[in-house]
Amino acid sequence: MTPLLSVHHLTKQFSNSRFSINDVSFQVDPGEIVALIGKNGSGKSTLIRMIVGDYPLTSGEIYFFSQRVSPEDTAYKNDISVVFDSMNFTKNMTVDKLNRMFQKVFRHFDSTLFNDYIQRFELPEKQAVKFFSRGMSMKLSMAVALSHKSRLLILDEATAGLDAASRDEIQDEIEKFVHDSNRGVLMTSHIAEDIDRLATKLVFLRHGQVYTQIDKAALFNNYARLTCDETEFEKLEDEDVLAKKHHLGEVQAIVLKNERTLSFDLEPIEYIDQVNKIILRGEDI
Repeated sequence: MTPLLSVHHLTKQFSNSRFSINDVSFQVDPGEIVALIGKNGSGKSTLIRMIVGDYPLTSGEIYFFSQRVSPEDTAYKNDISVVFDSMNFTKNMTVDKLNRMFQKVFRHFDSTLFNDYIQRFELPEKQAVKFFSRGMSMKLSMAVALSHKSRLLILDEATAGLDAASRDEIQDEIEKFVHDSNRGVLMTSHIAEDIDRLATKLVFLRHGQVYTQIDKAALFNNYARLTCDETEFEKLEDEDVLAKKHHLGEVQAIVLKNERTLSFDLEPIEYIDQVNKIILRGEDI
């Protein structure tokens, strides 16, 4: 199976900041929804900007559809769609004008499909987009992204600030997109519900580095939550522990279910926030 996206040892250093992206590697395979998870400032959006070519790399390699890309390459962009957390269209444009423009910009843009999304999302066609609400703007961005028949959809906080109904609509469309197993999604979101519902693989970032990456099903099925005192925790091996943090004199941890840990009072992982607060706020193992 050829990955849709593969990044190898991505590093980015900034001359005016102590923050950096350090040695990040992961891939997105067909049929996957890969979520980058991290606290604010962990590097999620910076990574997205590096991947789509907005930020030059200090080092590392990016492959789209098994082809290494450089800043000069543009052909691969016909097969990817990107939605950022704010709309980047000219504010005086209308949906009608955008439709005509994108037919010229994107090689595979499907005007009929775009109009279908506009009707489905109940967006006004004659109104300037500067008057669109946050929800309307994100629906328009999704309509554009889904209408040029890309193979990889990249979403950076695409549901942030949306009401529950609008977020549900966007989630529906993301699920439909990957229903075709030849396509995939790379997403960032600080909304746990997005991750719980959509993601199939999780890449946890801390301080610009990958802390761990794991299939979501494996995390929920093979790991559990443990709360105990330090003496009990020391009975575990390092290989048993995915993440840990101390709180009010106790150790809270995400541990592998095996012969050693099953003697403890383990609690199941039921939703991603139970993991996030330990991995993202925890200590180095």
